[in-house]
Amino acid sequence: MSKIVILCESYGNIATALYVLTDNPGATSITLVVPGFHDLYKFFQVINEKVFHNKINLLYIEPYRPGRVKAKGINKIFHVIPDIFKERRYLKDTYNKYFADTEGAEVYFFSRGFSGFKLYLLEKLTKRNKLVFVSSGPPHYFRQYTPTRISDMVSLAIAKLIFGFDIAMGKLPYTDGFLYIPDKFIKKKVGKVIGWEDINEMMKGFDSSRFRVFDVGDYGVIYFDDAIINYDYVTDVGTFERELSQFFGILGKYFSAEEIAFKYHPGDDSRNTPVMKGSSELPAFIPAEFLYNDCVRMYLTVCSYAIVNVEKGLAVSLLDSVSVKDEITRKRLKEVLTRSQKSEILFPKTLEEFERILIDLKE
Repeated sequence: MSKIVILCESYGNIATALYVLTDNPGATSITLVVPGFHDLYKFFQVINEKVFHNKINLLYIEPYRPGRVKAKGINKIFHVIPDIFKERRYLKDTYNKYFADTEGAEVYFFSRGFSGFKLYLLEKLTKRNKLVFVSSGPPHYFRQYTPTRISDMVSLAIAKLIFGFDIAMGKLPYTDGFLYIPDKFIKKKVGKVIGWEDINEMMKGFDSSRFRVFDVGDYGVIYFDDAIINYDYVTDVGTFERELSQFFGILGKYFSAEEIAFKYHPGDDSRNTPVMKGSSELPAFIPAEFLYNDCVRMYLTVCSYAIVNVEKGLAVSLLDSVSVKDEITRKRLKEVLTRSQKSEILFPKTLEEFERILIDLKE
């Protein structure tokens, strides 16, 4: 097929999206759709301009914001029915504006989770186009979830009325209750499935160096914030902030503030995690992998997935040494990091262990 449409919703899908963009040189048109993630859209804007010379048709789809989100208490109930009708109208208008004439295209998507808009769009596009699912995780990593909580049951019922009755809920090792594309949709309506192992094999020779177009300076340490507070993984925010500040204090004994940079999690507008005073802020929209360089000696985080691809320099997580909600949460978050690590991630348990890592690094 000569037309390509790519739906990219998360930073974890960037490498695969770039692979698809470069692996179809004969395409007469390529449209890259970014639903509801403006930092991701900003990243692709730069790539489109500096690498593809604005030849990619780049679309950002503003998410619908239901009235019940801002309503409080029982007032939320009165917004449900109007929200359903308004969002269905918004989805229909969006489809008619951007996609109604799309025909004979291969439509790529990389995840079965999170976005109701994606399922709605795929349902529409499958009638005159070929859907291609490229798996973004190992088999059984994403699984369908049968709601047991009343809140999830209500959310799923509302989602079915808005996005279509095919939609389900999904589960990951560390969370559940998000919107999910079920097996029956994949089997009946997806024309081609590229599995996790297949896409990894296909991408072995993929050279991403041409996309490293960001000049952000040279630092000895980069701290990746993970918005852990926003995800309700921390019970006592004050204690967590004091603990993190202690580690920054130790770090400051071995690296000056000018040698340290930090990057907030993409899409996190709260900016509520403490950072080291005097250190440099890097643009949140730049993916972590595009900041890796030979000058960086340590990549530091609590639990950001940004460190799993580190191959040169130390990758250090403070997950074992700060207060989180419970030990089950700590274990699950740690499994996410260790399952995908390309080099060993260090997990110091105390300030003393962290300082020993710094001493060894400086020696």
